[in-house]
Formats: sequence, C-alpha cells, structure tokens
Amino acid sequence: MATDYSFFFTDTAVTDLEETLNYISAELSSPAAANKFILKLETAISAIRKFPLSGSPVENPYVKRNDIRKTLVGNYVLYYIPDQEKHQIVILRIVYGQRDREQIEKDM
Repeated sequence: MATDYSFFFTDTAVTDLEETLNYISAELSSPAAANKFILKLETAISAIRKFPLSGSPVENPYVKRNDIRKTLVGNYVLYYIPDQEKHQIVILRIVYGQRDREQIEKDM
C-alpha cells in the first residue's frame, strides 16, 4: 500500500498563504470565507499527497524547471513540485488565479 507524501511550504508559499488569508478575512471582512479556503487547501494538499502527479504540468517556455505542477484551490492556483525520490511535495506558491501567472511562473 502506498503511503502519502510528506509536504512542506516554501517561505514564499507561507507568505502567499498569510496574505491570502489576511485579504479574505480582513479586506473582504469574511473570516468564514477564509476558513472555507483553508478547508479547500487542506483537501487539495491531501489529494496531492496521495496522487502527486495529479496536478497539471506547468507549460511555460520560460520556466526553468520541468517538474512544477499546479492545481486549483477555489480561485487560487497552488504550484508544487512532487519529489518522488524524497517522497515529498514542495509547495512553491499559492496565487490568485487572475494575477499575471506567466510572470509568476517565470520567477519560480
């Protein structure tokens, strides 16, 4: 039986998450929506841990790596790298889907 991958957030992903939760909770005045987002994020990460290659590959000719994948979490895009040798998921970014993703992907 396969075991779930471990996972960790990069510092950038932690900042993304903090900013997202602050925006939803404070700027939009919706702590309940922030809680819903956390639940969606936990569900997405749980799925990725079980099926690390389930996200779509990032197809951008300017991206330096070819192993970055992405999945949607509500209106946000979660970027991650499945490291099959270490049996872990590296969460790179969590960004609002309407941002300039091409530029964000170039910077990864």
